[in-house]
Amino acid sequence: EHFLASIEQTPHFVVPLLQLVSNQSTDANVRFAAALFFKNFIKRRWPQDENAEDTLLADDRQAVKREIVSLMITVPKNLQLQIGEAVSIIAENDFPLHWPELISDLVSKLSATDYHVNNGILQTAHTVFKGWRSEFRSDQLYTKINYVLTQFTEAYMQVFITTDKLIDEHAGNRAALQILLHSLMLLCQIYYDLNCQDLPPFFEDHMAEFMQTFHKYLVYMNPNAESDDDDVAGDLEEVKASICEIIELYAQRYEEDFKQLPQFVATVWNMLTTVGASHKYDGVVSKGMAFLRTVVRNPRQRELFSSSESLKLICERIIIPNTVLPESDEELFEDDPIQFVRRDVEGSEAGSRREAAADLVRGLLEQFSTETTQVMSAYIQKGLE
Repeated sequence: EHFLASIEQTPHFVVPLLQLVSNQSTDANVRFAAALFFKNFIKRRWPQDENAEDTLLADDRQAVKREIVSLMITVPKNLQLQIGEAVSIIAENDFPLHWPELISDLVSKLSATDYHVNNGILQTAHTVFKGWRSEFRSDQLYTKINYVLTQFTEAYMQVFITTDKLIDEHAGNRAALQILLHSLMLLCQIYYDLNCQDLPPFFEDHMAEFMQTFHKYLVYMNPNAESDDDDVAGDLEEVKASICEIIELYAQRYEEDFKQLPQFVATVWNMLTTVGASHKYDGVVSKGMAFLRTVVRNPRQRELFSSSESLKLICERIIIPNTVLPESDEELFEDDPIQFVRRDVEGSEAGSRREAAADLVRGLLEQFSTETTQVMSAYIQKGLE
């Protein structure tokens, strides 16, 4: 790394650096160090300051943009994360004005059979698009999104349909399912990226097909697809969490067009009452409760929760079970109480089941203050007895 730093000012230095990252015969640790250095190199040198001389040759910039998509497709996942951050920086500065071929390159490399390649392409696309989630609306942003939509959506939908069919065909093949469900997870994340600012006409026209598939995987059960580790979410659990994020976005932003909303409310409700207590389901449960919170805060959806029996069931079967302190937290409190308090105070519970349950209670209080207080008070009193 010190050697690389000493020669990074050399013209055309970046080309052999990329070759080092891509060389499969090179030691894995060396490749990772090279990928990390490349990411930091791009972070330091790629953005151009109008008041400063550009220290990166135009030929080197073109060489990087020419090779980096192919590199993302071929390197292992741990290297993809480093190269992906570099792609994000380059795209933020150059796409689409100075990198117009990016999307067409991604689409041209999609494969009907090789999902290792597809996952690299989808990861690259998500890396480029995910920054839109936090950007403020602007004409420049909308121009960029529309540029992507015109080139990407048809190919995206075809991969989405094919992936769904292949998951059905390989339902008994655990190894194949791992790859395909990772693809589906990336497709879900990209769906959110492309819809986060506005509802594109393409997705409005095809909403029924997409939502039917999302509903299918929200209730999908297959022992071959679930994570073996009770503490770590697998791709199926991440797919379900991503779907909950999508339907929350639609409930919040596109309610009038989201005709499937009542169906998803019933499905998520049922899912939250039956899902296991393992940590691998924490993301699904948290996102599911976030979706219900968004719906319950909407006065136009009040009738879905207005009966006293509905409120009682939400409190009894969803909120109360998810406020219980997990066994791992009890053990941490016993073994290291200072660390337990520090983690709680610093907000590590954000996104946890308990925090999501508390947010759901706040949402219920906005619309059903008296009724929710009565129901929750009864459970608190019962717990104190």
